[in-house]
Amino acid sequence: MTLHTRTVATEGAAQARRFPTQLGEFVRVSRLSAMAPHDEWKATLADQTEIMVPEEGDRPNPLGVAKAIAVVQSRAYLGGRAVQLIAPFLRGEGAWRLLTIDFGVEARRYESEFLMCFAFVAANTRLSSSSPYFVVGFSQSKASEEGEPVFSLTVKAIAGIPFPV
Repeated sequence: MTLHTRTVATEGAAQARRFPTQLGEFVRVSRLSAMAPHDEWKATLADQTEIMVPEEGDRPNPLGVAKAIAVVQSRAYLGGRAVQLIAPFLRGEGAWRLLTIDFGVEARRYESEFLMCFAFVAANTRLSSSSPYFVVGFSQSKASEEGEPVFSLTVKAIAGIPFPV
């Protein structure tokens, strides 16, 4: 399932005010993945959302940081579009929690500009390791006629879904 969306600066900026938009300090982390162990850089927002960017030399990749700033500032809009795509997979009362925005190796693995990982937290429960989660990839396939980026959103991974859906 794929959804196409373009960034709308005014709408995204207005919605983003509800969420922390400061990246804070990046720290180096070692990660394991299907590709190989590697180092990346992580910043944690005030609401505990983790931002992952690739390493360049001994520091965070400057282009990754620039992309992260832009996406974090528009994450309410972009996250809303991602939830529109994944919400039909689950029924019931609850809320979606954005866990990670990844611009690093995992994003490249899924041929995406970046990934947003969401967990579904059922009503009257807390986020746990058994909460269902979805990874949505944002691929920039083209620009609009006005030069605005147009993203294709695709569900890249699903875990913990009680079947049948």
